Amino acid sequence: MKKISLKFFEDRIKFWTERAKTSATKPLADKVLGFISMIESIVFPIPVDPFLAGLTLAAPHKTLRFALICTIGSVLGGVIGWLLGYLIGPSIETLILNIPWFTQEKFDVVKEAYKENGILIIFIGAFTPLPYKIITLTSGMAGVNLIAFILISVLGRGVRFFIVAYLIKFFGNPAIILLKNNMLLASTILGIAIIMISFYIF
Repeated sequence: MKKISLKFFEDRIKFWTERAKTSATKPLADKVLGFISMIESIVFPIPVDPFLAGLTLAAPHKTLRFALICTIGSVLGGVIGWLLGYLIGPSIETLILNIPWFTQEKFDVVKEAYKENGILIIFIGAFTPLPYKIITLTSGMAGVNLIAFILISVLGRGVRFFIVAYLIKFFGNPAIILLKNNMLLASTILGIAIIMISFYIF
């Protein structure tokens, strides 16, 4: 099966950002955001961040609401992904391997890593732009405790979406450009900092 090109993802991200700007004041905006947040954690190949950014840019007074909806929807989707991984993991491995940059070798490394650093991997996957859907499925396949998975997902996804939403609220379009160009680097650095602080406190 041919893998989806990166150009496709770039075009879709731009499309969702612009589409969200025109949908922010519509009655179904909240429900659509929640739905996209949920399916993005299971199968949807486009991150929910562009839709969150577009909605927040168009309706900054709803920033808190949008961030909460994203967090709740994403974690609910994560639980569904965990259940899918736990129940039918082997049969969906082929689908995972068609995600760009993801090879069989990388998939095997991820599964092996759960034996020693499952909680840390979940947080990194929930917080950074790495494919969270991969983390949800492999968490279920690896038998990670569901309660622990939910708690770490709430922390990681919540911090990420609130940072994105409030950056957009206070800085507007420049924040979108900043996040687009530096999201992976910035979120990885912040994620490491949070982990180090947590180890120091606890």
